[in-house]
Amino acid sequence: MRALLFNIHEGFTNSVQSPSQGRSMSPWEGENSDVTSDIDPDQLARHVLQDLVSRASYGQIKSLMMPLLYFIDNQKLWVPNKFPTHCMSLIMHSIQMSSAYIAIAQLLGHLEEHKDASAKLRCSIVEVVSAAVSIASTESIGPTILEMFGSLLKYLKMSVDTCNIKNVDVEIIREEEEFQDTIVQSVGHFSRSLQTYQKIEICTFLLQNVPSTTDTEEEVQFESILLKCIMKITTSINTNNDKSIGLPTLFPLSLIVPLQRLSLSDSPKTRTMTQQIFHSILDRHNNHEKVMPTVSLGELQEENIFIGPQKKQDVLFFKRNGPEVYFHLYESILKEDNDLDNYTCTFRTAVLWCLEVPVDEVLIELIHMAFGLQDEACSSSRINVNIVHSLVAAFLVFASRYSRNEALDQHITNIIRKRQSEKPHLLPQAAFSTIDKDSELNNVEEESVSSLMFDATVVAECLNQQGMNVDRLSDPYHYKRAAIPRTPESVKSLRVSMLDARVSDVQISLEEEITFDSLKQALQHRQQMALATNNSSKERLLSHESYEDSVARTAEKMSHITALKQQIFSSFKGGDISPTESLHSLIDLDNLNNLSIDLPDMYVY
Repeated sequence: MRALLFNIHEGFTNSVQSPSQGRSMSPWEGENSDVTSDIDPDQLARHVLQDLVSRASYGQIKSLMMPLLYFIDNQKLWVPNKFPTHCMSLIMHSIQMSSAYIAIAQLLGHLEEHKDASAKLRCSIVEVVSAAVSIASTESIGPTILEMFGSLLKYLKMSVDTCNIKNVDVEIIREEEEFQDTIVQSVGHFSRSLQTYQKIEICTFLLQNVPSTTDTEEEVQFESILLKCIMKITTSINTNNDKSIGLPTLFPLSLIVPLQRLSLSDSPKTRTMTQQIFHSILDRHNNHEKVMPTVSLGELQEENIFIGPQKKQDVLFFKRNGPEVYFHLYESILKEDNDLDNYTCTFRTAVLWCLEVPVDEVLIELIHMAFGLQDEACSSSRINVNIVHSLVAAFLVFASRYSRNEALDQHITNIIRKRQSEKPHLLPQAAFSTIDKDSELNNVEEESVSSLMFDATVVAECLNQQGMNVDRLSDPYHYKRAAIPRTPESVKSLRVSMLDARVSDVQISLEEEITFDSLKQALQHRQQMALATNNSSKERLLSHESYEDSVARTAEKMSHITALKQQIFSSFKGGDISPTESLHSLIDLDNLNNLSIDLPDMYVY
């Protein structure tokens, strides 16, 4: 094997050749087998290597991979990685597809042996792995897909920790950041050959590894890189070509719940990336780049915005999760440290739900959220009031264009024109241009504010005339969280605030995490306390009670038991029967003999 690799390397250094496709025929298998002496050693070695690999069984792949990896190590050929990539290309084009994942696993295992090596060497190995995966088919990498991603996450975490070591050299940090970017790119290569449901599972797996807290710089950096990996995967979800994929498949609870939690993160960058992940998964008609916060009136079709068809599974999904989805968007918009990207991305997400689930309930939920934002902007000074009011205007303009309601369009147009003449900073064009400036217009004066606000009663009446159910618009906007969580993740995140609560003698903290184990411990403690109380009462009774009182109490219990026995035996016959009476008198022996004759197989003689 070493001689083959030496000849391939010699030929490769002279001239880089394109790898052969498929299994190449060995030179001695043709008609001109007698002229092998004229064949170039490099070509002959490649033919022999490919022939060996194509004939290798499941258990022999490791024996072929180990000499190659050790040869590259000894010759120090990982940096640059052109020769390792060339050799892996030869192997992956010749190997049986059912065994290809073993070769990829061997490469990842070899990366473990070089975990303490320089970032450049590790980066080269990851690039070779990525090249090998791009050649392998979906079926060949399926069995170990989670294991591969788990390995990459481990090396990614080690790299992040290395960057945050005190007094680390700047050059080392730069190399580690290149290694991290290489892993992110490799994750994108891995996901391209996977099915949509597999990509969703990988995203769920990555979200499970997102740190629950971001108190340290390492956690913040690791969270950011994981979100970049998820974005690489979701951008390859080909929902534009496969519009039949339903929302329950795209947004299982194990995915949407962590994403909603991240959408309310303390980091504006994290919130923006989370909304972009929503866009990649949700947008099945390529609308998100066309949707912008604007108050321009006209048909949606004029901007090539496509409204998707109604699907029963999507409608049922939104009825279960829609209020919670829009509540998280509402909370995200009200974050005080939002930047322009935060507002724009959140607006797009809210509108995309309407375009992808084109039913009245979604539009009503959007309008309800808009009026909730308007009420909050009128009563709070902590948020960017101009931006929130401009987003409300953009939401209602979209609702007008979406529903094609002339009465609603007239009301919204009147308010917008009034704002354009009196308070232009309450419209997107002016509000978004002053988001990062300390403008005096950032707070709306209370004079004539009501005339510049949209009227929920008028909007509800317009929609009611169109046949929509507008009962929700009369209620203040809020979302009541479910009392019983639906997933293990939501159980872990559920926190209960209690001012004064006690279970027996145990004081419950102000914020206690309710889990299965905590409930189990509470029940066990309650049973133990009841048993201890019962035992202590018996001990006190025996220690203070005289012997005569104990005999009298026991005799009273025995008489009560005797009376119960008498009552039970009396139920068998009308008359009184003594408890000591033989049970033979209650059995009909003649009947028993007849049964033994009629059913002889049931008796043993």
